[in-house]
Amino acid sequence: MKKNLIYINLALLCFASLAFADSETGGYAGAHLKIPVEARPAAMGGAYIAIADDIAGQLYNPAGISGVRQKVFASSYRAMGLDRSIGFVSFLLPTKKESALGLSWQFVGSGSVEVRNTSGVNMGTSISSNEHIFALTFAKQFSPIISLGTKLNYYIKGGSTAADEYRSLYDINATSIGINLGALFCIDSLFEYGSMEEQIINDIKVGVTFNNLAARYIWGASEVSSLVAAPEDKFPVVYGGGLSFKTFQRKLLMAVDLVKVEKCSIFARLGGEFNYNDQFALRAGLNDGVLTAGLGYQFKFGARNILIFNYAFSNERIGEGNDHLFGFQIKF
Repeated sequence: MKKNLIYINLALLCFASLAFADSETGGYAGAHLKIPVEARPAAMGGAYIAIADDIAGQLYNPAGISGVRQKVFASSYRAMGLDRSIGFVSFLLPTKKESALGLSWQFVGSGSVEVRNTSGVNMGTSISSNEHIFALTFAKQFSPIISLGTKLNYYIKGGSTAADEYRSLYDINATSIGINLGALFCIDSLFEYGSMEEQIINDIKVGVTFNNLAARYIWGASEVSSLVAAPEDKFPVVYGGGLSFKTFQRKLLMAVDLVKVEKCSIFARLGGEFNYNDQFALRAGLNDGVLTAGLGYQFKFGARNILIFNYAFSNERIGEGNDHLFGFQIKF
């Protein structure tokens, strides 16, 4: 019993400490990383830190993928306003002793923007910007109570232009390595087996994450004559905590996350998912005040194979237009 209390206190203290973090504002590198890209969590407002029970867990809490028991391939795409887009492709492989290994590629890009001089004259060329994140994720369940995971990210960021006279200014690239850490606590496992089945809520989980550790872009000053020093663009550390549970005979999944980005204000994510007949799912949420919704459909084929389609909608933020997300998964 004493050991169980230690686990409970550790999980709840990690989660509650986020509510007392500083509130500051500021821009930062990797801002797009807080934008949900996989359709299921996006429809739930991004509240996924204490769920993370599928391939999307790599993006929210690497510890969650330790519970995956089938190989999974997934692809998702987020169409955004202002000619922006985000894509995600991943493969997840369960390994021995309740662990899993994931490989993923995330792409963030913007369309071409016309180059104009200080007088507003079109210079007859355009520029574009893109970013790639290649990642390796590993997670292991050390006991029925706790799972731990880590994600190693390799970032590549750059811009490009077709005009030779602007190439020295816009064809600049930077790379970085960053680390994400996560823990997932299964609170039900602290109690006697079967005792939670008769409760109103069950499958209670608490998740904690620390993202962007050691990540920073260093831009080479030698590539641009107008720069006198190599600027450093540091990724802020992102602290996250989440709580999830199921109710209504496990048909309704509810989740809430608190996220604190260094130098920015703390914000909340809320989400829910209602499952009907193990095939259809309806989802809705709030991501920092932005309304989200979506649905999912899955069906089995063959002995063990499962095909999953997910869709999510995100309401516009400050006139940027509505976003639509499409996701596809196959378990085999």
